Amino acid sequence: MNSKFGVRCLRPLCALFALVFCCVSPAVAQESQSRIGFVDIPYLIDRAPQALEAELRLETEFAPRQEELEDQRAELADLAARLANSSLELSDVEIAQLDRQTRGLERRIKRSEQDFREELNIQKNDEFKKVRILVLEAIGEFGRTHDYDLIVSDGVLFANKRVDVTERILESLTRENNRLQSAN
Repeated sequence: MNSKFGVRCLRPLCALFALVFCCVSPAVAQESQSRIGFVDIPYLIDRAPQALEAELRLETEFAPRQEELEDQRAELADLAARLANSSLELSDVEIAQLDRQTRGLERRIKRSEQDFREELNIQKNDEFKKVRILVLEAIGEFGRTHDYDLIVSDGVLFANKRVDVTERILESLTRENNRLQSAN
């Protein structure tokens, strides 16, 4: 009996909701056509001229240290080759000295490489944090300028090319970069 009463009450309620939805839905749909876009943020960050310039700056800044590490590795290879060369007639004292030099240089190289990587990572993170902020600001500005209601990014499983605004935002980043460079 209870179940029949619940069904009888639900039918008029469902009919009322359907009527309200049918009457309101077309008016709302005509009133506000939502404009939705998709943007691939990693793509923008990889290709934005500001990111490419940051990468070039880092390469230039860290090139001398990279060369120094390469020189130390070459020196280590020479020492190891001398130590392994059995045709050289070295005394036990000279062999022990070469071995100590080799191990000491290996330790210095490992410390230098670790310091180099840590400092490079810190600098990269700082530079790309700035680029990420710039990209997010460009996306927001693009959305406001082109009257978008929603621009989504991560977690999208499918985005039709007609809603993908990534290339258009990349173009605006490039224009902005060119404008700033011509002003300097």
